Amino acid sequence: MSAIHSPRSKDPGALRELIRDACAVDPCDMPIGPLDRASHETLLRIIPTALAVLYVAVQIEPSSERVLEWYLYTPIAELGYLTAEQLVSMGRASVVIEFLQSVSRGERDHLA
Repeated sequence: MSAIHSPRSKDPGALRELIRDACAVDPCDMPIGPLDRASHETLLRIIPTALAVLYVAVQIEPSSERVLEWYLYTPIAELGYLTAEQLVSMGRASVVIEFLQSVSRGERDHLA
C-alpha cells in the first residue's frame, strides 16, 4: 500500500493539487475508512484525510475551484457552522464524509 502525504491545510496550491488527485482517483479505490486522524485507507493505498473528503466532494461538485472554496470557506450548518477544513483539522473528517455521502444520496441539500 502506498502513502500520499497531506499538505498544510491552508496552502491553496497544495489543496488544488489534492483536488486534482481527487478528480483522478479510480472509482474502485474509494476511501473505505479512517486509519488515524491524518489518513484514510482505500483498497490500494493510504491517503491523507483531506484527500478522502475532497474525493467525495468532487463526486458531487465537479468544479475544482468550487470544491476548494467550499472546503476552505463554507460553514456547514449541520456540523456546527464549521468548514470542512476546520473539521478535518479537528480530526472530524468522518462526519464530513458522512455529510457529503448524504448529500450525494439526495438526503440533504447540495454543497451550496
